[in-house]
Amino acid sequence: MNLRAKQRLDAVLGGTAIFFLKPLARLLGMALRRDHDIRPRGDIVIVKMLGGGSLVLALPALLGLRRRYPDLTLRLVCTGATRQFAELLGVFDEIIVVQDGGSVFRLVQSGLRALLAVFRCDTIVDLEVYSRLSTVFCLMSFARNRICFYLESAYWRKGVATHLFYFNRSGSVPKHYEQVARALGADVPSQDECRAAFLAVNNLKRTAGTDGDRLALGLAGFCSDLALERMFSAEEWAELATRELQGRPVSITLFGGPADREQGNALAAALRTALPGAEIDNACGRWPLRETASEIAKMDRFWSIDTGLLHIARQIGVPTTSYWGPTDPQTLLQDLPGVDEAVHYRRLPCSPCVHVSDEPPCAGTRPCMVGHVRKLSEEERNPVWIEVS
Repeated sequence: MNLRAKQRLDAVLGGTAIFFLKPLARLLGMALRRDHDIRPRGDIVIVKMLGGGSLVLALPALLGLRRRYPDLTLRLVCTGATRQFAELLGVFDEIIVVQDGGSVFRLVQSGLRALLAVFRCDTIVDLEVYSRLSTVFCLMSFARNRICFYLESAYWRKGVATHLFYFNRSGSVPKHYEQVARALGADVPSQDECRAAFLAVNNLKRTAGTDGDRLALGLAGFCSDLALERMFSAEEWAELATRELQGRPVSITLFGGPADREQGNALAAALRTALPGAEIDNACGRWPLRETASEIAKMDRFWSIDTGLLHIARQIGVPTTSYWGPTDPQTLLQDLPGVDEAVHYRRLPCSPCVHVSDEPPCAGTRPCMVGHVRKLSEEERNPVWIEVS
């Protein structure tokens, strides 16, 4: 299933399930009168289906829980794409994967297996802010405490979760995660502690890759299906590279997953044309994520859009240059001490749009990203989007 199909399934199936299950949950809650003191008394389950980068952002909160409750089992329920990011964190005792690729039957079957694995856990924490099915999953776990986020468009969780934390879309996502950890009794470690733990668990060491005067540059130009508007075209990356790197000796390594290999070839060709003397290596899909992190650690600098690899590079301490538009860096970047970074954000009146609008109002024209490459016209800087009904 593609992302849009999953979102429709989540809205229809999840919404229907909540409609029928919420009254039952309230009746059972009144009948059972369980003690919902928020401090964990048994195993803790984290639910994060999509967004490996978000798990990296949650590292301080997760590491705090791990240290506060070393004798409790800490599990994660996620999809296969998120699992690799989870393994880098080194905080989970068990990672349970829901198979979201392929048929609905496969998704339901693996989801039921995951539900059985966490059934009657003590505390379950849903880090999926916008998903209805993850809320249903938490409810059906029969956990003593079910912890979720709510916002103006997801207040339907009231009566389903036992504890609701307000999620401000314009606030810091890592800080929201940390609020949950503190409420559960954990002390949130410093970013220096998190970085040291991240490097140690992955046996990583920050090493500059400079060969003489040649700049070793990593480039992550691809992202998940959620908001493809975050991406530059190959030609736009080439224009940026020409402007910033023309005449400078440079070797560029393209990072991404196996699905990005073909687009990586097109980007590599555009960069070779723009920078005739540069060494361009399309490494998309070449390594598993842990080895990818090791290669990122060798870079002198890392260029990226809003993608999970950017958060890994920042956690390692690699100097970064990032480009934003459909998403807001102020909500998605932690304050990391000692990080040399340049953050470029074109905040147009319609930005950010991800998780605010079901469809981007620009219909894919991306003026907020194009604005990094060239000067926008007045109409592009202050766009008017009209939908005729």
